[in-house]
Amino acid sequence: MKNLKKITVVLLAAAMLAASLAACAKDGNDDVTTPVGSESTAAVTVPDTAERLSLPEDLDLGGATMGVLYWSDVENPEFFAEEGSDNTDKTLDAIKRRNAALEERMKVRLDFIPQAGNQGKLKDFVSYIDASYRSGDHAFDIIAGYSQTVANAAYNNYCYDLAHAEYLDLEKPWWPSLLTKEATVNDRLYFVSGDISTNLLYMMYTVFFNKEMLATHPDLKSPYDLVNSNEWTVDKMLEMCSGFYSDRDSSGGKSDGDTFGLILPRLGLDTFFYGAGLRTTDKNADGTLVVSDTYFSEKAQTLLEKLEKLCYDSDDGYWKGKPEVFAAGSAAFYCDRAVRAIKTLGDVDFEYGVAPAPKWDPEQEAYYTCAGNPFTLYAIMENSQRADLAAAVLECWAYEAYEITTPAVFEITMKIRFAKDSETARMYDMIRDGVTFDLGRIYGLTMNNLTQSIYRNAMENRTAWTSRKAVYSSQIESFLVGINDAYKK
Repeated sequence: MKNLKKITVVLLAAAMLAASLAACAKDGNDDVTTPVGSESTAAVTVPDTAERLSLPEDLDLGGATMGVLYWSDVENPEFFAEEGSDNTDKTLDAIKRRNAALEERMKVRLDFIPQAGNQGKLKDFVSYIDASYRSGDHAFDIIAGYSQTVANAAYNNYCYDLAHAEYLDLEKPWWPSLLTKEATVNDRLYFVSGDISTNLLYMMYTVFFNKEMLATHPDLKSPYDLVNSNEWTVDKMLEMCSGFYSDRDSSGGKSDGDTFGLILPRLGLDTFFYGAGLRTTDKNADGTLVVSDTYFSEKAQTLLEKLEKLCYDSDDGYWKGKPEVFAAGSAAFYCDRAVRAIKTLGDVDFEYGVAPAPKWDPEQEAYYTCAGNPFTLYAIMENSQRADLAAAVLECWAYEAYEITTPAVFEITMKIRFAKDSETARMYDMIRDGVTFDLGRIYGLTMNNLTQSIYRNAMENRTAWTSRKAVYSSQIESFLVGINDAYKK
């Protein structure tokens, strides 16, 4: 398994059986979005799998309470279901059952402590951690927050080293190996994620395409066929975006009422950046973080030029376009996070498909998927008096998520409910398996946005990207010194 778990054939069959009980539906910056749930109240039955929890049978907390500081402004349900919440939503039902299974197995009661902590509330969340740390109140052992906020807490030395936590089995498939490997610096690991975060699935950047519009150009192959033949590349996709523009509202310029080849929201640029194998940071021989050779590379410059040519020098590309334009059936392609598109496309009257971000070229090893920042990273307080037990709770929580919530979120909400054909469902598998991580991105806010916004700004202003290295490289390196130091203390 390359990243998040692969659902077994048996699990697929069970999920499809559960989906058959539900009414059929059509294909299905950090704006708040909420996924659409299934109408059926039937539970998702999850059979035994080959994976087993490796915790000792007699290990539990004897009925004790464990505090969990969580970001209360999380975009999609993850931690618990509110009392009186819609019991027909399979995701909420799965969250309830996951928590109940955890509390029963570990004989623990989770005490959720709310604190706003998204990108605009980072300082408030970390200040809350600091106050608890300084007072020694031990009100919570587990931190569950917005990815970049938890990274900032790690930078400020509030997080326990998980690399050698006694009960955390990082070889298990519920912990994505790519994230664990990426987040380990100087043999230390301060945060984890994976199946334990429902929002990680929702935040996958995906390419959506209008099947009916592509069918009007019989010379164009299906993106599915191109993916299968290893021909789904940046050049091929952008070539396919040409020839669709129509000034339908006769405004004399690009507007939401026109027809386009590509709708590219500002954050959608990340689809291409990471899909092409580009990164902001890498590790050198001794394992410390350094600026990636790909960040200010000619390849990164060339990618911008290709996208600028479509979005600025032709009418077919709509830079910073809205998802509603695609939902209106007025664009051939659209790049965005899975959940935002699914929310917008829930009631469209045309057939659409999904594909992974295109490769840079056929020689690229795999299709890579960027994860949006609003997913949850989990950590343990550095001064926890029962860090190993907290690690055991995280391990059990992630396992129960692997067994219960991921099947509900992915199989029911995303693949079965919103995908009208098995090929679309298979593409979602490929997209999920290609999720990649970049510590430079996760520490983006800590690094003054130097590893996320400036590439988007270059696209917006048509700035020569390679010239930015002289301006920003030394600033990034200075921040990396501080991050590397945090992993040495």
